[in-house]
Amino acid sequence: MIKVTAPTRIDISAGWSDADPFRHEFGGAILNGAINLRVSGSLEKGKLITDLEKVPANSGLGTSGALRTVYLLVSNPSLIENKMELLKRVNILENSIIGQRAGFQDQAAAIYGGVNFWEFGRDGKIKRVEIPKKSVKHLHDRIVLVFTGSRHESSSVHEEVFRPNNFMKKIEVINKIKLLAEKMPENIENEHIMGKLIFDTWELQKELHSSIETDNMRKIQKIADGLYLGARATGAGGGGCMIFYTHDKKEKQKLIAKFRNGLRGIDGAKIIPFEFDFNGARIEKKDKLK
Repeated sequence: MIKVTAPTRIDISAGWSDADPFRHEFGGAILNGAINLRVSGSLEKGKLITDLEKVPANSGLGTSGALRTVYLLVSNPSLIENKMELLKRVNILENSIIGQRAGFQDQAAAIYGGVNFWEFGRDGKIKRVEIPKKSVKHLHDRIVLVFTGSRHESSSVHEEVFRPNNFMKKIEVINKIKLLAEKMPENIENEHIMGKLIFDTWELQKELHSSIETDNMRKIQKIADGLYLGARATGAGGGGCMIFYTHDKKEKQKLIAKFRNGLRGIDGAKIIPFEFDFNGARIEKKDKLK
C-alpha cells in the first residue's frame, strides 16, 4: 500500500483568472500558499480511501484540487517525477472528466508546496516564482484564517460567474483582480500596500456574484472591525474560509482574542491555526507510517 498526502492552500490574491475561459483568453496570475492542513489517500485492495484529516469540507481551501492530486498519484506514483505534467493532468481530470469547472491554482499549491506567484499562460505554459521564506514569515505573522461556519461548493459559484451572459460582463473585473495579484509579490513585506491590495481584491471579488459574500462573512468582518487592513474569502467564496490581514503580530493576536469571544455567536465559525507548508505532495510507503 502507498499513502499519498498533499497540502491545501490559501489564496492571498483571488483566483478566477486561473480558470477557463478567462485563462485561455487572457492568461492568469495568482499568489497562493500551501498550508499544513493536508489531505491523504491510499489504495487498499483496489479501493481508493481518502481522508480530509483536519480540513473542513467545502472550506474554500482548495480541498478538491488537493484530493484529486492525491487520487492521480495513488493511481500512478511516477507522476510525482513530473510535477508540471501532474498539475495539468489534475486540471483535465476536474474539467474534462469529472465535469466540474476549476482553475489551476489548487493543485499547483498541493503539488509544489510553499508560497508562490503563479502565471498561467494563454498558451498553456505555467511559470512559478517561489517567494523567499523571509517574506513568507512576514506574511504568516499577519494572517488570521477563519472558517465562517457555512460550507461552499466552488464549482457552483464558478458556474454562476462563468455563465456566458455574466462572464462577458465580468471580464474587466477579473482582469483587475489579476492585476492586483501581479503587484503582490514585490510588496509582501509592505503591510500597508498588501492590506490595500487584499482589501481591493475583496471589493472586486464581491462584484462577480451576489452569492460570494455571505451573511456569516459580513458578521465576522463586523466583529473584526478596526483590527485588520484587508480581508477576503478564500477560493470562490460563498461560504468556507476567510483570511484577515493585520498590521503586525501584535494586532494579529488582538484579532485572535476578539474572535475567540465573538465567533461563539456564529454557529460553526472558528479560527483555523495554520503554518505554511513547504513540502508539497508526498508519497509515503506503509512501512514509514506510524
